[in-house]
Formats: sequence, structure tokens, C-alpha cells
Amino acid sequence: MRIVHTSDWHVGRHWKGLQRLDEMAAILDHLARFIERESIDLVLHSGDVFDSRNPTGEAERLVNEFLVRAGRTGARTVLIAGNHDDPRRFDARALLAEGANVHIVGRPRRADRGGAFMIETRGEKAVVAALPFASPGVWVSALDIAGDEAAARSKYAHMFQRAVANLCGAYRDDAVNLLLAHTHLEGAVFGESERRVHLSEDWAATPQTLPPTAAYIALGHIHKQQKVAGTLPAWYAGSPLQLDFGEVGQEKSFLVVEATPRRPARVERVPYEGARSLRSIAGTMDELAAAAGRDDCWLRVTVNLTGKDPDVNRKVREILPRALVVRVDLPQAEVRNGTRPEAGASAIERYAAYHRRAYEREPEPVVSATFQQLHEQAMEDT
Repeated sequence: MRIVHTSDWHVGRHWKGLQRLDEMAAILDHLARFIERESIDLVLHSGDVFDSRNPTGEAERLVNEFLVRAGRTGARTVLIAGNHDDPRRFDARALLAEGANVHIVGRPRRADRGGAFMIETRGEKAVVAALPFASPGVWVSALDIAGDEAAARSKYAHMFQRAVANLCGAYRDDAVNLLLAHTHLEGAVFGESERRVHLSEDWAATPQTLPPTAAYIALGHIHKQQKVAGTLPAWYAGSPLQLDFGEVGQEKSFLVVEATPRRPARVERVPYEGARSLRSIAGTMDELAAAAGRDDCWLRVTVNLTGKDPDVNRKVREILPRALVVRVDLPQAEVRNGTRPEAGASAIERYAAYHRRAYEREPEPVVSATFQQLHEQAMEDT
């Protein structure tokens, strides 16, 4: 059985004023063409399809178009909800999705209630044990945490283990046995773009809970692609986009899995195509101008200046339109306190005093006039 494992699309994510739907559309087009060309049997998506529980219509349409296109190839798709997805909405659309060869599991459930199921495609059979994201509140109560926090964390890991054991009890000797889960395992390396409110070693499950009888274990939640420590064929597929400048230099790829019954799967990486990479550059304004137009990356720019320039953001973005972050590197200088406004000073006088301290000169008349206008407008609104 030929399987594609993909995860953590975060379609519709707003970042630095961007939604990046055009890049995501190109990525999904490349992935769909691969599925069509390579006669893939099964597509596994391990959660966080969307970045919001209430995605935009454009984001939903983009995902739906991919699922329909993949289904028309004869491939089956299994998709579980991640912590960014709405599990109830996923369960609600599951019945309609079956018409596109898509099996959706929104909320964690027992094996005998739809948590484990048989998939047949092109004469091959697989048993999929599906475990969508379960927040600590699903398995651990507030009373547990209030009583003994360490014990509550241990209980979370124990409940994850029980859920996996129940789901994998449906495995069969004549099928490719798979586990599909959205969770954080101890020892996983963060991708720097995850929202840490959802990630903590304290609430992590342990790799020892993974089933040794699974041919492949498809994991989601961590954005850095990686194999889980140990001998099991357990992988985080990672995200298809570099989602933050902490991921500069990371190659993003999906996983192609060759699986047969009663044997560990073989796994290879295939790089995604269609996204702009992230890049950090530094230099003087002249050096940055010389580099303009050389690539199509999203940029984090550090400008080397000899003195403060309140207009540096505009100047950089005029020569580098894809600069999303502009930082300034100034030489060390003596800090001057400057003048402080007197008690009872007006708002414009306070702003002028701030400008003298920050930039060591009086504000330009047009800047002062703009500040005064905005201040008056704010007072009127108040």
C-alpha cells in the first residue's frame, strides 16, 4: 500500500499581515499532482487542517477542492481534527465527505464507536486507529489538577496510553495496521512556530505508548518533520510552509510510505513545491538595495545604521517589498535622558519631548500635525 502522510497545513493562518492562501494553493496542487501521478492508495492527514476553528470560506474551499481532487484518483483520505480544528464541525461534515472518498474523525472515540475502521483501496486493506487531538481537559479534570498537578499530568499520559490500546485492539494480521494521532510526544523537537500554549512537556504522552504492531504511525502537532526516537516507524510529517522565521532553512516535505501487513513501513521524503521560503538578511541600506530583486523569499531584514531613522521601515520596504520584519542595528551610544515634559503638559508637548529623547531632534511639523489630528480623533471617539 502506497501512502502519503501530510499534516499541519494551518490553512488561513494570518501571519505578519499575510494569509498565504496563494502559496497553499500551489502546495496542494503539487501534492494532488503527485497523488495522481504516483497512484497513491491512501492519504493520511494528522490534523490542524485549518488554523482557526472558524476558517474563512476561501480556506474551506481550498481544502475541499484538494480532497475532491484526491478522491477522484481512487485514493482514500483519512483526516483527523487537530487542536486548531473544530472537532464538532469535522464530525458534522464526515457523512458528506464519504462521497469524496474522505473519512473524517473529529472527536476521540472508542474503537467500537468509529475510532478504528477498515479502509479498502485498490484491493489493499488497512486498519486505521484514529486519535484526534484530546486537550488535557478531555481526560483530566480541574479537581485532578488542583489536587496534585504532577499526578494529573501522569494521568493524561496514562489515558492516552489506554486510548491507543483500545483503538489498536482492532488491528488485523491480514491488513496494514496504522495509527493516526494528533499529539505531543515527549522528546519531540519543536518547529519554533507552534503556539506554546498547546505544547508542554508536562502534558506530553510518551513514545512507549505507541503500538509496536503498527506498520506506520502518522503523527501531527509538531511543525518540524522528524522521526520519533526509537525503532518504531513513527513520524511527524511537519508543516508544508515555513510558518515563522524560527524555521529559516528548514526543508518542508511530505512523507511517502510503502506499507505491507506485518512489516514496518519504508518511508521517504518528497519536498513540497509552491511556497516561498523565509530568509534573514542584514546590511546597510546600500547593500540591501544591491540585493533587491535577487529572490522571491519573505524576508526578515536587519539594517545597519549609524544613527536613528524613524522612516527606516518605509525605506526598506520600498527596495524590498517582501520584507515582513525590519530590525535596526545601531552602534552603542551614550543614553541621553533628554528633557521631560512639565506637569500639566499637553499631549503634543509630551509627544515632542518623547521625540527629542528618542531621536535627539524636534519632530517634523507634518509629524506633529498628524499626531495632533490622531489625538483629537481619539478623544472624540472616546
